[in-house]
Amino acid sequence: MKKSYLLLLLSVFALMYSCKKDEKEIAPDVNLAIKTDALEAKVNVKTTFSAGTNNGLPFKHLWKLDGAVVSEVYNFDFTPLKAGTYIIEYTASNTAGTFTHKYTVTVPVPVIGVTPASTKFISTIFEYLPAPGQFINEALGSVAGAQKIIGDVSKTSLISLGGFGGYIVFGFDHSVVNNSGNDLAIYGNPIGGSTAWAEPGIVMVSQDVNGNGKPDDEWYELAGSEYNNPLTIKNYEITYVNPKGFANVTWTDNQGGSGTYDVNNFHKHNFYPEFAPDQEKLTLRGTLLPSTFGKVGSIFVNAAFNWGYTDSWSIGDDYATNKYNGFDISWAVDKTGKKVELKTIDFVKVYTAQREKGNTLMGEISTEVKGAQDLGIK
Repeated sequence: MKKSYLLLLLSVFALMYSCKKDEKEIAPDVNLAIKTDALEAKVNVKTTFSAGTNNGLPFKHLWKLDGAVVSEVYNFDFTPLKAGTYIIEYTASNTAGTFTHKYTVTVPVPVIGVTPASTKFISTIFEYLPAPGQFINEALGSVAGAQKIIGDVSKTSLISLGGFGGYIVFGFDHSVVNNSGNDLAIYGNPIGGSTAWAEPGIVMVSQDVNGNGKPDDEWYELAGSEYNNPLTIKNYEITYVNPKGFANVTWTDNQGGSGTYDVNNFHKHNFYPEFAPDQEKLTLRGTLLPSTFGKVGSIFVNAAFNWGYTDSWSIGDDYATNKYNGFDISWAVDKTGKKVELKTIDFVKVYTAQREKGNTLMGEISTEVKGAQDLGIK
């Protein structure tokens, strides 16, 4: 009797052990809060991913964002800091097996839509940093002067960007849409005809990828007619030295060159921007277009390029009719020259694209900007 009872107890214990063993060997039975494979999120907005158990049995959690471990608990709060495509991988594991799920999360570039109150003209100047030039530190080359190109382009305000690399960054009160044909109009003061006077500026655009309202994301050049000209120099860099008075401004570049921007008797002041953050030297970068400075008879001229540059009486974009230079966002290329597809842009940068000091009669070639317009708003 005792022997039978003992055998019965042993059988019960064996059965209980067997059941517990079977329970441990069950692979994770996971209940995901988000069950889809692909979803869309927003910049700076939290999306919570989480995983639970369907049968009450525990397991380990592992979350990866683009291959890097970001959480080892049941949930992961994803707040993208900029637009892009992200891969989130979840793994549940125990001694019996694993469960995996991969999410593809698309985060579009934030877009500020047009409203009935929107204006087609510049609404904000984000930055103005000219290179040395004859108008710099005068009304035409001042921080206050830069603010005057905000709004309707019918007014007479102009801002000078000085020599090569001097720039201005501006934006609208909405995102500019990449429509068919030209999307932007930028106004300057070029002269056409046989005695042309162009001061070509390159235009760059950027999207507010991180959604912070600041032009601190990647810039793209709108490649004009001279982008592939063998005389055009990409990744050009020039450094100006402050003479700290009425004297020629010396420069050196990353091509082994050096020279001066010369003062003249029409503007007796320091040509170096006295509001630049560094009052010792100023380094500016960009694409350097070849000089077109010369003479027609006794008259000094600076010829325009065919299309794709501002402050240029260009034949290719019919400046004579339009009275502005037109720009298509579809011309955008990245820093390697690869074409990029931008549905919208939020920021525009214009900089002087020739390094030409001219002479003491005419002064240097310095792009001037009168204003800009979103051609998508009539």
